[in-house]
Amino acid sequence: MIFFLSKLLWHIFNPFNITLFLFILGIIFYFFNFIKLYKLFFFTTFLLFIIIGILPTGNYLMYLLEKNYHVKINLPDDIDGIIILSGATNPFLSKEYNQISLNDSVERLTESAKLIKKYPNVKVIFSGGSGSIKYPDLSHSTVAKKFYEDINIDTNKIYFEEKSRNTYENILFAKNIFNTKNNEKWVLVTSAFHLTRALRVGEKLNLNFIPYATDYKLPKKFDWKPSLNFFDNISNFHFSSHEWAGLIVYYLMGRSSKIY
Repeated sequence: MIFFLSKLLWHIFNPFNITLFLFILGIIFYFFNFIKLYKLFFFTTFLLFIIIGILPTGNYLMYLLEKNYHVKINLPDDIDGIIILSGATNPFLSKEYNQISLNDSVERLTESAKLIKKYPNVKVIFSGGSGSIKYPDLSHSTVAKKFYEDINIDTNKIYFEEKSRNTYENILFAKNIFNTKNNEKWVLVTSAFHLTRALRVGEKLNLNFIPYATDYKLPKKFDWKPSLNFFDNISNFHFSSHEWAGLIVYYLMGRSSKIY
């Protein structure tokens, strides 16, 4: 129930929709001659547009998520296992066209392939089911397995977990499958922007991961430079605010150790 509710609420209350709703309400108040309310909603909409459409606020939120992982940790010679979080594939399009469909987080797969070759004798789990309400039977793990096979990775050495639907379940199910302990050394592979939430979930589950960040979205140096590229600015804010919303909600639900 929580999974479906979280998907529904984000579709309704994401930043773009909120701005659009406020703008529409302002127009309605204008036509009904509620001038004070019209001015309030118009000013609020205009202010939001400046914040998310002109200023690089979305990029800054993304920068805050990535900056802690700009310098990668030196991996130890011996580890107990590797956990790879899903999110780099498009299961629906993969089935639709009968070929592997990847997105801009493909480095979760390519970098993990390097780690699997570097540590050929450790436990490996790829954790990721569907995560989709519309296509619950199409899993990321199925596509990932085909990807690894295509680049000659022995998939018999990888456990493909296909039930988890979100970050919390990714890590919880992986822990339960291998009975992972706090004193074990497990490398956690996921996108740099997503790594903080995944690590906080691990801490809540009494796990200490070695973070391995992939597919950075921004350079190391951030610049507060306004831009008239409204679409990109709004899109970036939408993307990064989704992750921040996840950080906050997970903490409030008791699924993570802290927000940031």
